[in-house]
Amino acid sequence: MSDRKFLTRCLQLANYARGNTTPNPLVGAVVVHNGRIIGEGYHHRIGEPHAEVMAIRSVKDPSLLPESTVYCSLEPCSHFGKTPPCSHLLVEHGVQRVVIGCLDPNPLVAGRGKAYLEQHGVIVDTYGAPEAFEALNKVFFTNFLKKRPYIALKWARSRDGYVDHIRESAEMPAASISGPLAAINTHRLRAEYDGILISAKTLVLDRPRLNLRYFEGIAPRPIIIGSSSLKIGPKELSAFELSPLIVTKVLIPGFDCIQADPRDVANWLPKLMDYGVNSVLVEGGPTLQSSFVRANLVDEYHEYVSSDTIGHGVPAIEINPNSTLILGSGQYNKSIG
Repeated sequence: MSDRKFLTRCLQLANYARGNTTPNPLVGAVVVHNGRIIGEGYHHRIGEPHAEVMAIRSVKDPSLLPESTVYCSLEPCSHFGKTPPCSHLLVEHGVQRVVIGCLDPNPLVAGRGKAYLEQHGVIVDTYGAPEAFEALNKVFFTNFLKKRPYIALKWARSRDGYVDHIRESAEMPAASISGPLAAINTHRLRAEYDGILISAKTLVLDRPRLNLRYFEGIAPRPIIIGSSSLKIGPKELSAFELSPLIVTKVLIPGFDCIQADPRDVANWLPKLMDYGVNSVLVEGGPTLQSSFVRANLVDEYHEYVSSDTIGHGVPAIEINPNSTLILGSGQYNKSIG
C-alpha cells in the first residue's frame, strides 16, 4: 500500500510539467525515509535536471539517502544525454532501494537503468500495475513503440450527427455548434499537443488561426494537408502565428514541406517527428479524420455534442463509442458544448 501511495505522488508531481517536457517524458520522483517523504521533484522541461536529480537535491540531510527508498514514475535513465544518467546518481548517493512505476520504452534505456542499479547492489522493484504510468506518457510510449506521433481526433457535431452545413466557399458561414465551454476545453486540449492538423479545404473555407486564445500554454504548430484541387500559398497561410508544416505533393517555397501523397497517411505521418511533432490533434473535417480511422492510426477521440440540430449537412465520422485508452485503440470522450 505504501508503494502505491508514494508512486501516486510521483504521478502528481510529473503532471505539474504537462505540456513543457516534449519530447522528454513526464517524470516525478520522491525520496522516502522511514515512511516519510524527505525529498521530491519532477522534470520541468527538456534540458533541465531530471526528476531524480531534483528529488535528491531537495533532501535537506543527504546522510539519510543510504537509508531511504527512491520512488520514480519511470525507470531512471542510464545514458548520457543533455544530463548525466540518473541511475548513476542514485548509486553515487548510496540509495539501497528504488521503486519504479514502469520501464522506459526508449531503446537507450529499456531496462538498462534497472540493470545498472541492480548490478550495483540496489534493490529495484517495478510496480505490478504499470498502466497509469504508461498512460501518463502516452505520447512518449507511442513514439517509441509505434514509431509515429500520438494522434487524437477532435470534432463538434449537432445532435442529429452533422459537423457543418454543406459549404462551397468561405463566404458561406459555418454552422455554430459548440459553445464557449467547449472552446475553452478545445484550447486546453491544443496546449497538450505539438501539432494541430487540418486539410487545405478547412484552411480555405474557415481560415482558422489554430492558436491558444482561451487557455495559457504553448500553441501547437499548424500542419496543413495539401490538396490537388485547392491551391494554397503564402496568402492562405499568413493567418498563423507559427510557421506551418505542409504535407503536399508540390513544394511551397518558403515553408517547411513534407513531399508526399497526402492520402498516404501511414507513409508521411512518422516524418512529422523529424520536425519535433510527436503528438497531433486532428481538427480537420470528417474526410481527413476518416483517413486516420481507416488506417488504424487513432489513439484518442474527443467529440462535442450540441443539443441543437442542423437537419442536413456534412455528417460526422462514426467511431466505436466503447473504445478504451490502450495504445493504438482510442479513447472516446463525449461532452456537451
